[in-house]
Amino acid sequence: MTHSDGIGAADAWIREHGDRVPSDGTNDATNDGAFAVLLGLVPPSALAELDDKPWAVRVEAPRILHTKMDKARGAATGLDDALARIPGGLTGDGVLVAVVDTGVDWSHPDFCHDNESSRIEKFVYAHRLNGATSTTYEIYSQNDINGALTGSNKIPEGDLKGHGTHCASIAAGNGRGAAGCQYRGVAPNAAIMAVRSEPLYDDHTMRGIADAFNLAAGRPAVVSLSLGTNLGSHDGTSALELAIMRQSGPGRIVVVSAGNEGEDAIHSQGQLVEGQDLVIPFRISDTNLEYVDVWIPRGDDVDIFVETPRGISHQPTGDIVTTADGAFRADFIENPINRDQNLFVQLAGGRIDDVWSIRIRPLTVMHGEVHAWAETANPYTSRHIFRRPSPGYSVGTPATSERCIAVGSSISKTGYLGRLGNVNSAGLTVGHMSGFSSVGPTRAGILKPDIAAPGQFITAALADGSEMAMRPDYAELIHPTAPYITIQGTSMAAPFIAGLIALMLQREPKLTPEEIRHRFRVTSRRDQVTGPVWNPRFGLGKIDAAALLNYRGGHL
Repeated sequence: MTHSDGIGAADAWIREHGDRVPSDGTNDATNDGAFAVLLGLVPPSALAELDDKPWAVRVEAPRILHTKMDKARGAATGLDDALARIPGGLTGDGVLVAVVDTGVDWSHPDFCHDNESSRIEKFVYAHRLNGATSTTYEIYSQNDINGALTGSNKIPEGDLKGHGTHCASIAAGNGRGAAGCQYRGVAPNAAIMAVRSEPLYDDHTMRGIADAFNLAAGRPAVVSLSLGTNLGSHDGTSALELAIMRQSGPGRIVVVSAGNEGEDAIHSQGQLVEGQDLVIPFRISDTNLEYVDVWIPRGDDVDIFVETPRGISHQPTGDIVTTADGAFRADFIENPINRDQNLFVQLAGGRIDDVWSIRIRPLTVMHGEVHAWAETANPYTSRHIFRRPSPGYSVGTPATSERCIAVGSSISKTGYLGRLGNVNSAGLTVGHMSGFSSVGPTRAGILKPDIAAPGQFITAALADGSEMAMRPDYAELIHPTAPYITIQGTSMAAPFIAGLIALMLQREPKLTPEEIRHRFRVTSRRDQVTGPVWNPRFGLGKIDAAALLNYRGGHL
């Protein structure tokens, strides 16, 4: 349920339907243990009114998320062999695949039928206008897209970045842009919905998930999210995580990329000991804006300080503090949902490589395990923030949501065909994990990622006129004769699994996230690299499409 006119509309809905607001667009106020999520546009001047609303447990401002096939179909996963052995085949017929991302190039042949009409049932352009606080949702139907394809009407460009087009092609592209459909996606006959989100806000994502499941109506649907953030509680209680929890269910699956921070210094961990200060140093890696998010367990009593490079300590008051080393704002609150304590620091104007610190002084310790995450507004400057990083816990939000399917990246090939010919990368081994793939578990101990799928050197659709098509640093990655490009990331692994789940839903439309996860557990490939049980990098193992699609009623 979404509202665009703030508190008054929310109050009216509460009076009519009770005290739980479902985020899936229905009136089913079920008590499933997950808090409901209400999307609303509230001006800053009216925020204080929410303090008196019994239905408002916590208020979150929108957060910006970051974007995170030939060989992938072959021996590395067994997909082509599996499909060849299934009578009648599986193509994703009758299933909706939705991608919430930077958009989809609706003119690309991968997303058109043989008669040149569009396979995309709905295209949404969600954007902020001229710095406005409200979002404009421009919605275009399949007929609108068909008119744009023939030139009879105009709609916005599908994807100025190129990331969403590549992801959608992996999940559901039909490969018509290359001879023999060599680079077709996993579910080439699935219906498609695409959301172009600018900026890539989490509220756009929440609405996109709800819209996709509503569009699917009686059909099964899978939503693919190749996005995330390092910030947040990492325990399933953020608004986006809760929205995924409430909306997932039989025939309603959300797949999320685990993240590309497996080798990055974005997480720090420490143990509180009474009588000893815990100090978490971090470096300035971006002069514009840097965030540090610290989580302290409920029941622990602490004093906490932000320390400048000159050693000057400041208590977090929520006010902007200007220092000789930069300006910061620090809020220290008890989270009303998980009851843990959270210090959130925003720092601007610092000098590159200056070292600041978070100092935690334990007064009473009951649990003591402290986690901190950090990032900047630019993913390229987020890689090396903590001076003493800790391994693990780098799976990003919302891949930390318990009911999503979180996907890490494995290596299915070590080279690609680009404009300069065949390129091979030394030091990579097929079957191993991509070094960049984020590592679990979550702060709450949830075993994420769930599964590993091909994400290294994946060739899929290139959006015409996008940054990927125009920027010089992408030039050598573009296919020499067809509108495709080879890139890598867990962003590529997630839509592979989304497409595979679409094939499963074609045959069994009511599968739940838990049933799918169980099938990963009993069919995935395990070896000396993955180990015999859940692995913080591989999850339940490497995807084995043949075993997965041959699974029947508890038997292979």
